[in-house]
Amino acid sequence: MTTHHSVELLFRFAAYVMFGLTLETLFSIHGIEVCLGMKTPLHRRMPKRYLEGFVSAYMIPLHGLGMLFLFEPACQALAPLHWTLRFVVWALAITGAEVAWGWILRRTVGFYPWDYYKESRFRIFREGYTLWTLVPLWGTAGLVMEWYSGLVRHLSPSVAAYVLG
Repeated sequence: MTTHHSVELLFRFAAYVMFGLTLETLFSIHGIEVCLGMKTPLHRRMPKRYLEGFVSAYMIPLHGLGMLFLFEPACQALAPLHWTLRFVVWALAITGAEVAWGWILRRTVGFYPWDYYKESRFRIFREGYTLWTLVPLWGTAGLVMEWYSGLVRHLSPSVAAYVLG
């Protein structure tokens, strides 16, 4: 692997992590309570008017490595399909990735960062690794990430050339 290629991969990894954590933060401000369908809001450290969001560093490998080595190749393979079919594939695939990552984290570190899902009536599996209400959002997220991934892959050679002088 060349230095140029390594810089491209590092740039794409960082871009995917920042994008994923930013979306998680914004969604956690209000959207997650809607998807949870809970009568009582989530416990927050600060009043809601502060727009405090939350993410976990445990999500960095999923956002970075998952996008690089799973999403990018799948995106290229699915490109010829109609957007509605890609939406369904992304909804199922990202839901599956959330369940798998939650299961892995629970087995290795003893919890997963979104374990409050198990309080929702919309939970999938007893442990609530994901929510039924998130499935269509994951399909939408997949279509948005197709565009973002294309942008990041397009920019990565220029970024590597700039970094390497």
